[in-house]
Amino acid sequence: MRGGGGGWMGAERSLGGLPRTHGLRNGYYGDDWKGPVKIDRAQVRRVLSYFSPYWAQWLVIFVCIGATAGLGVLPPLLVRGILDHAIPTGDIRQLHRLVGGLVGLSLLVNLIGVLQNYLNARVSQRILFDLRNQLYRHLQRMSLHFYTTTRAGEIVSRVNNDVAAVQSVATGTLIGIVTNTLTVAATLIVIFGLDWRLALMAVLVVPTFVLPTRVVGRFRHRLSRQTQERQADLLAFMQERLHIGGMLLTKVFGQASADANAFETRNRDLMELNVRQAMAGRWLFMCLSTISVAGPALIYWYGGYQAIQNQLSVGTIIAFVAYLTNLYRPVAQLASVYVDVLGAMAVFERIFEYLDTRPEVEDRPDAHVLATTQGHVRFEAVSFAYPTGAEDPGDEPQASRPQHSPQGLALRDVTFEIRPGERVALVGPSGAGKTTVTYLLPRFYDPTSGRITLDGHDLRSLTQESLRAHIAMVTQETFLFHASVRENLLYARPDATDRQIEAATRAAHIHDFIQSLPQGYETVVGERAFRLSGGEKQRLAIARALLKDPRILILDEATSNLDATSEYLIQEALETLMRGRTALVIAHRLSTILTADQILVLDGGRLVEAGRHEELLQRGGLYATLYHQQFSNVVATATRARG
Repeated sequence: MRGGGGGWMGAERSLGGLPRTHGLRNGYYGDDWKGPVKIDRAQVRRVLSYFSPYWAQWLVIFVCIGATAGLGVLPPLLVRGILDHAIPTGDIRQLHRLVGGLVGLSLLVNLIGVLQNYLNARVSQRILFDLRNQLYRHLQRMSLHFYTTTRAGEIVSRVNNDVAAVQSVATGTLIGIVTNTLTVAATLIVIFGLDWRLALMAVLVVPTFVLPTRVVGRFRHRLSRQTQERQADLLAFMQERLHIGGMLLTKVFGQASADANAFETRNRDLMELNVRQAMAGRWLFMCLSTISVAGPALIYWYGGYQAIQNQLSVGTIIAFVAYLTNLYRPVAQLASVYVDVLGAMAVFERIFEYLDTRPEVEDRPDAHVLATTQGHVRFEAVSFAYPTGAEDPGDEPQASRPQHSPQGLALRDVTFEIRPGERVALVGPSGAGKTTVTYLLPRFYDPTSGRITLDGHDLRSLTQESLRAHIAMVTQETFLFHASVRENLLYARPDATDRQIEAATRAAHIHDFIQSLPQGYETVVGERAFRLSGGEKQRLAIARALLKDPRILILDEATSNLDATSEYLIQEALETLMRGRTALVIAHRLSTILTADQILVLDGGRLVEAGRHEELLQRGGLYATLYHQQFSNVVATATRARG
């Protein structure tokens, strides 16, 4: 608890400040994987739905593939013509034509390949673009609970690494299936036309490609998922430790060596998984390569015998062996597709886990837009319990709150009213539920029971976006982006003019400071604004709220140890910000409490007292106790100074 002119129950830190416990819990959605999930048609259709918008481009790509497959069966026939006809008969003109045909076919196939690769790259990148956009927009809709129970690094990994891993499906797997299928079909037609007996011998080897791929496929599916999870864990660890705040903690507490060892452990786990994944593919390649030699060996053995008997030409044997490459290579790749698809589906499963996670707070289908508001707020018998596994992000952990009800309610049957333009102070001991009240008003959560109204409208009947357009929050721990001062201010109102920006910063008593910076308003504030003092960040946050010009203000007053000048400037800026607005303030300053139109006293999730300062003091209840504990010395000192 702070002494002097500090804060109300100053031991509380960041009450109402969003960053308080974000990212501290490691539980995250959908990671209780219980083994390979069987690939069903519905899942395949869902994956293909990302490909279907580009059907026209795919059609051109498939035409290119068909042309390449058709032209690809011609070179061995030309070689057979050279060996069996042009050379034995000494026909130079035929030799020129056949050799020229080989070169021309190669050029034509490569030109078609360039077009195919361009379209393939373009379409695959569009699919990744669409998937990232969908995932990002979905994550924006997720409720606050999701972000208090999910590590930031895990979220970034899903959006970045997992989506990037999908590219192999778009660029390789689908194209590979079509290409290899057409190549195998064209090759089978030709080799059965050349000699059906040799063709049957070649085809007998094909089934042996399937068994090793199925065994390795299941193994690779499991490794693929584990690898993505280890990558996410490593990324989350790096984001926390290599962040400026994390690095400060590392240096202050001398944990550099321990953190390096922890990083090495995670890095080694990822390395081992990658090695195992690479070796699984290598063993498969070894098996397929060995099997692919058996076919040509049979052809040389049986074809050589037929040639000795003058029943088959050497050119036909050579052409046939050349076709076996066109047969076994695509068959092996088709067998490998099973492995790749299993690995890709494991990645899709992780992405779909997020996309299938529904926000706790959603707009109703009939929700309407709140165009204007007077700022008349009512809490009507509101009770609230945080979702399973979550605690009150702004108050004490559940274990230290025995005063809460047996049902685990953070708020219980709370009723109060804030009239337009009123200033209401929330006070009470730590864990009383003050921050919970401030989270329910902008619909970060919805009440478990009861309702909250704004100008008579149930908040659940309003769209979240239109509701929050009329609300601004200023928290103790101000968050600023790693961007310029101007960009941070414009985040509240992108269309604001320079004159409006300057008016807001002057009202927040921060304009002169900004002008003194090396690049003025274009100065980059740095990662989480560590270049700025606490008071400077708070005044920038106030200027940002002023620029938004909200009708309703939610404020968690600062309790940090500021110098007298910063304290005065912030108090003046807050006074300007609250003037004429409906303000709900988690109050730490005596001046705010004394000037409040109404003081709400919370304890154990209940509203135990409500009234003005003088009224509550006369009642001699919890408010009077807290007041005398915190501010009796301040008042006595001020009285002696005036005397």
